[in-house]
Amino acid sequence: MFFTDGSKTEMGTGCSYCAFENGNHVLEWKGKLEKFHTVFQAELMGLKEAIIRASEGNEITKIWTDSLSSVMAVLDPHTPHQLVQDIQSLLTQNRNILVRWIKAHAGYRGNEEVDTLAKKAITEGVVMKALNLLCELKQDV
Repeated sequence: MFFTDGSKTEMGTGCSYCAFENGNHVLEWKGKLEKFHTVFQAELMGLKEAIIRASEGNEITKIWTDSLSSVMAVLDPHTPHQLVQDIQSLLTQNRNILVRWIKAHAGYRGNEEVDTLAKKAITEGVVMKALNLLCELKQDV
């Protein structure tokens, strides 16, 4: 099972995922985004990266996110958001991957750990390429 998160502070924007097997933390990833990226984009990017990693296996995998807005966006068949469309496509290709919502800051170990990772990603994460050129153009105006 995977947990994903995104975070935004004055210092920047980050996203992350971590995975657990039999209650053990077995995998983690951190991505650093540009300062202008939104927390919504960070949440989606963490989710997308977790789906890509989970798709390497064939077993049924649950991916938990505390971003209800991300879950709702993924469920919208008419979304104009390219990153959401990418996630929808990945989920269509990988029917064994299930995205689920989990309440934030409710004491779930995986969710608390991924929250910490997302904050660390702002300074320690793998630098991610621009997610949305339109977003960049708006920042330049």
